Amino acid sequence: MSDLLSRSSPDYRAVYIHIPFCIKKCIYCDFYSKTDLSLIPDYIKALKTEIKQRSGQHAPIHTIYFGGGTPSLLSIEEVVSLLNTIKDNFSILPDTEINFEINPGTVNFEYLEKLKTIGINRLSIGVQSFNDDKLQFLKRIHTADQAVKAVDDAKQAGFSNISLDMIYGLPFETQSMWLEDLGKAVNMKPVHLSCYMLTIEPLTPLEKHVKKGMVKPLGQKSMSLLFKKTALVLSELQFEHYEISSFAKSRAYRSKHNSQYWDMTPYLGFGASAHSFDGKKRSWNHKSIIKYLKDIDFDRLPVEDFEILTLEQKKLETIMLGLRTSEGINLLKFKNQFQLSFQDEFENITDTLLDQSMGSLSSNKFTLSLEGRVCLNDIVETFARQI
Repeated sequence: MSDLLSRSSPDYRAVYIHIPFCIKKCIYCDFYSKTDLSLIPDYIKALKTEIKQRSGQHAPIHTIYFGGGTPSLLSIEEVVSLLNTIKDNFSILPDTEINFEINPGTVNFEYLEKLKTIGINRLSIGVQSFNDDKLQFLKRIHTADQAVKAVDDAKQAGFSNISLDMIYGLPFETQSMWLEDLGKAVNMKPVHLSCYMLTIEPLTPLEKHVKKGMVKPLGQKSMSLLFKKTALVLSELQFEHYEISSFAKSRAYRSKHNSQYWDMTPYLGFGASAHSFDGKKRSWNHKSIIKYLKDIDFDRLPVEDFEILTLEQKKLETIMLGLRTSEGINLLKFKNQFQLSFQDEFENITDTLLDQSMGSLSSNKFTLSLEGRVCLNDIVETFARQI
């Protein structure tokens, strides 16, 4: 397995570190995490070992992202230790974006001030809502007041690059309720907002509630209206809708890390359940802390499996990811990569989208309009059937 995961590839530009620990699981979340915090010290030690295992002659790292789970459950000393290990084993650019996810229920001003001091330069704050009823439904551990305080403390600590994560489309949510919530988020003056539709993920408590009839999800029509209203309201407030769920005050405040995912830039993922991509091959670590620790103890890369992407998979992912963003599909890049013209290959689909005002075609790119983004999944399925 280690031969298949080259330790000397020069192409990785992004590093993701998964911290799979939470105080309590949220009802909707399908990301891998556990509530046994006693495993954290051994896990940090293993993470550092994995980082060293995969060190080598790489291109400079442009972004580092601490995600979870709840990275803000780590002590400052543990975060410093991980950062130092990355810097000791990889080439880090001076302006590398170092993003850290925080849960408002796990931080205070002192913690945030120290994060700033050690080099974290972007915060993703998991607010999800400023409405206590919504927070209780989602089983979040923080209150609306704690969310406000976390944002205020982050600003006072010196952070200017702050993104707020918000969720809309709860079963009982009305348009006015969401717009009030969104307005509170905007009033906090973040430079970035990630607004996610509530989705019913398999094997989550929320899915179980839906199957038992305890929860009735909003219909697709209501969800689509909320999506369009979100985009229109934030556009009027000078937020750039640069990806289906992402809004930035300017190009400079786009998530550089996520943008690399959407551009299919090679990245390394460290930790249990983390994924890596080298441009041709995608691999993923064990979705089990115990299995992850065991492999590290035996000096093995903790990889569960991998897949080498077929030409068809690469084509579809390029289309799917491109259509998610305002950058769209770069026609010249597509032709150079796949040796075929996007316009010629998919003329029947693009003509239909253009006729329905769901897409836009220029000499350089093909993008979806707001109406097109509403139907993104269906549009991607149409492309998939033709590839």
